[in-house]
Amino acid sequence: MPVRRLLPFGLAALICVSTPALGEVKPVAPQPAPDSLADGLGVTYYYQTFRTIRQLIEGIGYLKPDPGTPLPNVDYKVGEGAVLTSTSHNYVGAHIVGLIELAAPGSYEFEVTSNDGVRLTLGGEMIFDDPDVHSDWTSEPIVVPVGTPGWYPIEILYFEKQGTSTLIMRWKPPGAADFEVIPAAAFKHTRR
Repeated sequence: MPVRRLLPFGLAALICVSTPALGEVKPVAPQPAPDSLADGLGVTYYYQTFRTIRQLIEGIGYLKPDPGTPLPNVDYKVGEGAVLTSTSHNYVGAHIVGLIELAAPGSYEFEVTSNDGVRLTLGGEMIFDDPDVHSDWTSEPIVVPVGTPGWYPIEILYFEKQGTSTLIMRWKPPGAADFEVIPAAAFKHTRR
């Protein structure tokens, strides 16, 4: 069972968080033309009280979608303010889709900090699942081997029940010494 870290105090607790065994992540084929891409990640919001990622997935099937302003990157830590780029402070689900550029082959490490639940799929593989309500937690490093440089599909399911909200993705690309927030230049989505 993986360990996740409680922020900001660095206290450790054993909990049920899933970092599944990875298959090979696959880039988009064919790679998109630069003029077909827009900056950031596309996001659609759903408004309801969610307590699990499963409830969000079910809600996507019947709730009214609210297309939001694209997310420039995934670096959101909000006190009592609006969740991501939505207009609501509570009871928000987000379906985030787009592309991430993994520009060099090798092992990438990712960390996800969230409050509340999140599921991350990269290159067709679910690489992280933290499905329930909780305060700010950071995943253990998620190692993703990349054989082919290029644009990879990314999908994030995220919800915030009430109170504060956090969704941050950090990476350590091959050869990097430390984790950093993934820069906005690494994210694109297909123009509508």
